[in-house]
Amino acid sequence: MFDSLKNKLQNIRTKFASNIEEATGAEVEPPQPRGNAEAAPPLARPESPAVLEEREKPTLISRVKVFVREREILIQEKDIEEPLSELEMVLLENDVALPVTDEIISRMRAELVGRHRRIGDSVDDLVVSTLRSALCGVLGEGFDLLRYVEEHERPVKILFTGVNGTGKTTTVAKVGHYLQKNGFSVVIGAGDTFRAGAIEQIVTHADRLGIRVVR
Repeated sequence: MFDSLKNKLQNIRTKFASNIEEATGAEVEPPQPRGNAEAAPPLARPESPAVLEEREKPTLISRVKVFVREREILIQEKDIEEPLSELEMVLLENDVALPVTDEIISRMRAELVGRHRRIGDSVDDLVVSTLRSALCGVLGEGFDLLRYVEEHERPVKILFTGVNGTGKTTTVAKVGHYLQKNGFSVVIGAGDTFRAGAIEQIVTHADRLGIRVVR
């Protein structure tokens, strides 16, 4: 399940990078002269101040070259709308709640649209950092498990629940190991009597960690 999700997210990262590169990555080259026409010979007489002033005005091409030379390109909403829609579908298909999905998409759109991207910077790094920022923003400051255990009456009971295939058993083992490393004694209660092999799996993890299991 997680491999499938990782592959889908990788495809979306590629789509983001491709769209942004396509929309903002190309440098503008000045038009080349047609045929073999030679440059006109210099004027024999001095140019008037008005002509000199006109010559000094920047042309469209020169302005674009200066813009590109500054190496910053503006990301527009149309550049990221398609991969954002795909990301929304992937999150919903993988049981991310609609309000959470909306918040992630909204944060990514707000952070990317109108952003000045420096030419040469990794677009993939930009997309990954934006997605990471959106996820961290949705999750908030997080949950301090050690403080929770320290501040509550012993024994502290932690219940893991969720749909099949989301990694509950492995997470139980990881949390147990984390608590062990921080000086707490741990006992695992094997309460999954529905899935075939669930108890055997948690017992295997617990044996490797030296944690007692109550069945």
